[in-house]
Amino acid sequence: MVVRTAEAAPALRIEWPDVPGCPPASVVLQRARAALAQAKEADDVLAIAEVTPPIAGGDGWQLHIRTRTVHGRGERTLEANSCDGVARAAALLVALAALRTRAPLVDRPIDEIHPPPDRVEEPGAVPFSLTLVDPPKARPEREMPAVKRAPTDDARFTPSVGVGFASGLLPRMGLGANASFDYEASWLRARAGVRAFLPQEEIRWGLGAELSAMGASLDLCGRLPIPGLARARLHGCAGAAIDDVRAHGLGGAETSDLRRTAMMAFVGLGAEWDLGRRYRIGVDVRGGGSLARPRFVIVSAEQGERELHRPSVLRTEGSLLFGLVF
Repeated sequence: MVVRTAEAAPALRIEWPDVPGCPPASVVLQRARAALAQAKEADDVLAIAEVTPPIAGGDGWQLHIRTRTVHGRGERTLEANSCDGVARAAALLVALAALRTRAPLVDRPIDEIHPPPDRVEEPGAVPFSLTLVDPPKARPEREMPAVKRAPTDDARFTPSVGVGFASGLLPRMGLGANASFDYEASWLRARAGVRAFLPQEEIRWGLGAELSAMGASLDLCGRLPIPGLARARLHGCAGAAIDDVRAHGLGGAETSDLRRTAMMAFVGLGAEWDLGRRYRIGVDVRGGGSLARPRFVIVSAEQGERELHRPSVLRTEGSLLFGLVF
């Protein structure tokens, strides 16, 4: 910092982190100087800012900033929906710290910031719509308590589409498409989904059928307090699935269509990643036991009754989903 005369512009310095998606330090300083353009008297300010990106979907960007002037020290912790929002707040706090409400006893350069036993808050209020949260250090009892987020702010709806596989439902590994609708509140989630699998031919003893399946599932999931790889959020699920298995007869003098119901209870694990604030991809794997196992049989005069297909006792499924968050 440099010693300035009464007519010189205030010396502003901010240590601003280089975070992807955030404005550079030069932009923050430019905004702070613009806010002080009409000020008649202003002091030198040194500021150190710490910016924390959102940890989970729905969280905001967090700013922790410490300021130092010849009158004392200040400290704030704020949240905003974007890094540009916390950058504008940082510029405003630097400008507020620079505004002179009384002449300093000694005109001298400011020192580096050191954690003080107590601090003097800079005057002024923050005219931004931001959420105050507790800073890492203890706050004096005279300060206003933090404003807590309402529980309804965490509720989100996520319609998703994707592709998946199923083992044990059809004669071979089944591939298909699925769609689901999630309602998420805090760490709990309810998911309702539908899916359809590509048909498969199963022929035995010169006779057979084309088997296909369409179904629906209902999951209840909870977020797991386990750190995920690559910023993934992990969740565990339990639920049930019901499928309408259709067999269209092949060969023989007559063909027929049969429909039978298969059911499964399952548990599963999943991971999801946010792509910005509106998009999400997820991977789910589940396994369970069959509650209903319909039999499809072939009856002929020569062979009698023989089983063509029956779902397995143990079944596994998986899916890859792409969702839009509301």
